Amino acid sequence: MNSQDLLQVIFTGVTNGSIYGAIGIGFVVIHRITGVINFAMGDLALVGAFAAVVLAKLVPLWLAVPLGILVAAAASMVVYTLAVRPLRKKALLVQVIATLGVAIGVRSLLQIIFGSGAYQLAPFTAGPAINVGGATIARQALWVVALTVVIVILLTVFFDKSMLGRAVTACAVNPFAAGVVGINVALMAALSFGLAGAAAGTVAIAQTPLSVITVLGGLALSLKGFVAAILGGLDRIGLTVVGGVILGLIEAATTIFAGSLYTTLAGLTLLLALLIFRPAGLTRLRVSTRV
Repeated sequence: MNSQDLLQVIFTGVTNGSIYGAIGIGFVVIHRITGVINFAMGDLALVGAFAAVVLAKLVPLWLAVPLGILVAAAASMVVYTLAVRPLRKKALLVQVIATLGVAIGVRSLLQIIFGSGAYQLAPFTAGPAINVGGATIARQALWVVALTVVIVILLTVFFDKSMLGRAVTACAVNPFAAGVVGINVALMAALSFGLAGAAAGTVAIAQTPLSVITVLGGLALSLKGFVAAILGGLDRIGLTVVGGVILGLIEAATTIFAGSLYTTLAGLTLLLALLIFRPAGLTRLRVSTRV
């Protein structure tokens, strides 16, 4: 591997890994509070991206982007209200299966509205790709990485420093005790879904100028975000992004040296290996079950 190939693997891997990590953060935020694995995460992220594409035709891009993020957050909260909360007294497996049904439903709805065509946003910052040592990185990729870092910082500060964030965390630690002291556990769960949708929607929108989006892309985002979340132990926001970058680097190296046909196989192989040999992720901490 020459230095140019190495740099290209790093640039591509970090960019894609940031996307996977942010989707994975959506999994982690929801799981920390409710114990649910929301397999509709990637499709909900695309709801925000498609909303931004539509809104960009009506309003300036700088307004369409935050509105698209709000749409993703709202859609995620609606999923909790209509599909997950009514099943809160059922087993967690039932709730997880419900999210799979939601994913199929969202994908079908997007298919009806947008068809099978490809859609794209204008770049946030115009200009040619940046050349470093013979490797290139798109200016939009810098937005993807930067926004992922901002998401990690904001969510960390929210959960660790704010009163509302501590209330959400209290529901994760002991929902019964949180309810006893007057915290609305259902509201906090809905908030976790909203935060997850906003985080995932942000990177899905930021990714849209880099590559076209289609209604079928949500499945891949969900699977790769889940791999990142598993690497983070389904409990750690920062490690989830690290896990996403690891997956991104593996995929980028596979694409360069083995071809794009093997890229998805590499990700699925990593997921299978994690589930068998390292279900607790990058740390030795065990993930506790929450209700």
